[in-house]
Amino acid sequence: MTALGQEAKHSVVVLHQLIERMFNQPSGEDDTFHLLLSHFHPDFRMVTPQGRQLDLNQTEELFRQLQGKREGMRIATSEHAVISQQKDEVTIQYRELQMMNGSDQTRIALAILDCSTSIPRWRYLHETLVA
Repeated sequence: MTALGQEAKHSVVVLHQLIERMFNQPSGEDDTFHLLLSHFHPDFRMVTPQGRQLDLNQTEELFRQLQGKREGMRIATSEHAVISQQKDEVTIQYRELQMMNGSDQTRIALAILDCSTSIPRWRYLHETLVA
């Protein structure tokens, strides 16, 4: 895996650690929410597992609604694979496992990250539930 590929993989891990922390704590406890948002490109787009398309503002609103609402949730990522790399942009696929109260949900995700800045910024994310 190239250095940019390693950066993208690290970003996947860090972003999901921030999401897990944000899900588990009420707003205002620390700067997790703002740190989380700093990982997204202004032109960010997302397709949720339910097929809903979100832009950055809608994604921010979704996170605000979920902040502190999933106490006990744990998130792990694995099977990180760089699909392509064009200059400073990396497309990475990974598996995400969300665990909460004995219920597990697995997703396969495809993300495009702009790695031209010190913190890679997510440009696109498409999540698909695994049956």
